[in-house]
Amino acid sequence: MTKIEKKFKELEKKKEKALILYFTAGFPSFYESIEIIKKSVEKGADIIEIGVPFSDPIADGPIIQYTSSKALENGINTDECFKLAKILKNEINIPYLFMTYFNPVYRYGITRFVERCVECGVSGLIIPDLPFEESYEIRKILKERNMNLINFLTPFTSEKRMRKIIRNAKGFIYFISIAGVTGPRKDLEEDTLTILKKIKSMVKIPVAAGFGISNVNQINKIKKYVDGIIIGSFILQKIIDKKIEEIEELIVEFKKELKV
Repeated sequence: MTKIEKKFKELEKKKEKALILYFTAGFPSFYESIEIIKKSVEKGADIIEIGVPFSDPIADGPIIQYTSSKALENGINTDECFKLAKILKNEINIPYLFMTYFNPVYRYGITRFVERCVECGVSGLIIPDLPFEESYEIRKILKERNMNLINFLTPFTSEKRMRKIIRNAKGFIYFISIAGVTGPRKDLEEDTLTILKKIKSMVKIPVAAGFGISNVNQINKIKKYVDGIIIGSFILQKIIDKKIEEIEELIVEFKKELKV
């Protein structure tokens, strides 16, 4: 059982849903991002996504694009992300994943990239531009090292393709709850809950919903149909606005709402 799978089992026993938070590595600076992650874990975050800054983040909205651009300006590259993850290995005791694009992984060398992940305590990878049909090699390499590649489902995934992805999915399913790129939304799409009900009836592993989630009302609406909530842009905007204390308050508020 991977560290991600263990965390979801642990939360299930405690009758809680997972709070998964996304942070861009090296934003607003290398060491500040580490401190913000550590404080978020202290306040109740269950799993951390660490965004590896990339110059062409096709799935990311303007907030994550901005933080990635600033991190790149700060000199954050793949090796710096590994350095950051290795520091976290000794500082936090929850799973943390890299969210990256396939180009940096491929250029680094797939096996070499995964080996560095193992060395630095990374529990899994999220690669939004890697089609499921082309993920066999990296899934095999990760499985051999007790790590997960997290697969996506969207409101537009056909049932046939959905079943194929679900059969091979490990760790958890990342459900993209809105059309478009990342970024806070005031409300969820009307058919989101219907689609989630269908997915939950098909899967045997946890489902976590992300993209657009930014408030307690959304969490309250959706939590019955998922095992975790993923929040990124909303939290990053607080960092951009230098409202770090508000992040800590929000984490406590969100975790309270995620108790079953």
